Amino acid sequence: MAKKPQQQPKKAPMRQRRRRKPTSEIGGLAPLVVVGLIGISMFKLAVAGLLLIGLLPTFVLGITGRGEHKNYKLQCVAFANIAGVLPFVRQVWDHPRELMQTVIDPLVVVIMFGSAAIGYALIYVGPMVAAVVLQSLAQERLKTLSQQRTTLVEAWGPEVLGAAPSGDEPDWANKTPKRPQ
Repeated sequence: MAKKPQQQPKKAPMRQRRRRKPTSEIGGLAPLVVVGLIGISMFKLAVAGLLLIGLLPTFVLGITGRGEHKNYKLQCVAFANIAGVLPFVRQVWDHPRELMQTVIDPLVVVIMFGSAAIGYALIYVGPMVAAVVLQSLAQERLKTLSQQRTTLVEAWGPEVLGAAPSGDEPDWANKTPKRPQ
């Protein structure tokens, strides 16, 4: 009587490991902004209110932003946004009772939020501009290398490129290396 070979039980397929999403971390800019707002509110509450309203696009990006370069995007928008808010900080610092008049002025709102829009535009247009510049630099480099190559061929002949003028291979290409015994 021959024994039947036992079949091994089927193994369950290996469970694929899921990539863990990195936990959202607070960028280096957020604590600085919060501490700055608290510090300014201790001296001038109206200026802190203006900054809170004017930097709203930055706060929204800080909360909702995703992606691997979130901190760089946040910095780009934040610095552009701060540049749009700063001209009005002095005005509110000198005349704190004019905060509401400053905030509801359409031109002021357009300048503050428009500067944030410029920061957003830099995020999306910047890589395209960089690609065009890098491509043009690469083309210039290729042109320079081609000119150097033709100069070398004129000075030393076509053997420099590794091609013999008559189509035959050079002597050094026919030699076989000796094997050590």
